[in-house]
Amino acid sequence: MSIFKQSVSLLILIIGLSHSISTHAGNLYRYKDENGVTALGLSVPPHLVRNGYEVLGNNGRVIQVVPPALTAEEIATRDAKEAERIRLAQEAEKQKEKDQALLKLYSHPDDAVRVLKRKLQDIEGFIALKKGNITVVEGQLEQEETRAANMERTGRAIPENVLNKISQQKEKIKEIKGEIEAKRNEVPALEKEFDQIIRRLELITNKKAANYPLESPSLKSDEGKTTENIN
Repeated sequence: MSIFKQSVSLLILIIGLSHSISTHAGNLYRYKDENGVTALGLSVPPHLVRNGYEVLGNNGRVIQVVPPALTAEEIATRDAKEAERIRLAQEAEKQKEKDQALLKLYSHPDDAVRVLKRKLQDIEGFIALKKGNITVVEGQLEQEETRAANMERTGRAIPENVLNKISQQKEKIKEIKGEIEAKRNEVPALEKEFDQIIRRLELITNKKAANYPLESPSLKSDEGKTTENIN
């Protein structure tokens, strides 16, 4: 059948169906049949519904478009996008709650900078105190070692209690140095934590922290450098 004859036949069918629709006050459905040819009818064959169709009104105009059913792959893609949308929405809500909690602690980035400085100063004070303790124990150790050396020079045996005391003092110095090093090791994590806090506060308050990053260096190990004061 030629395209012209097909068109004429389709037109006659539309006119006839439109008349029938007007008589019965129903809708006309346009769909593709098994051969991919456009067809019109008062209903869509059940086995073709999943391919999608159009609903035509009494005037022949499209009043509704029913898209084809999604494939398994399309459904998986749709569901993945929806899951991602939900995840991002949940993260945004959690971030909002965190921001609100942060603003209850700090109204300005400078407030967080001050807290960071104070915490670093506390660490510096702890280290200074422990260094003082080391100086005291080292003085006691020197006295005991001198006492033991004098005994050796005079040929006397060093008493067990003296040797024990020297050993305990050396162990004490080692223990205090370990406490100092452990406290110093808290600094990088502390600085990282507050850097995130300060940067976030700058973002949500639209205010810039003054004198940040800190100009003073972090507390350093005794190897090569001494601890410097934080302004």
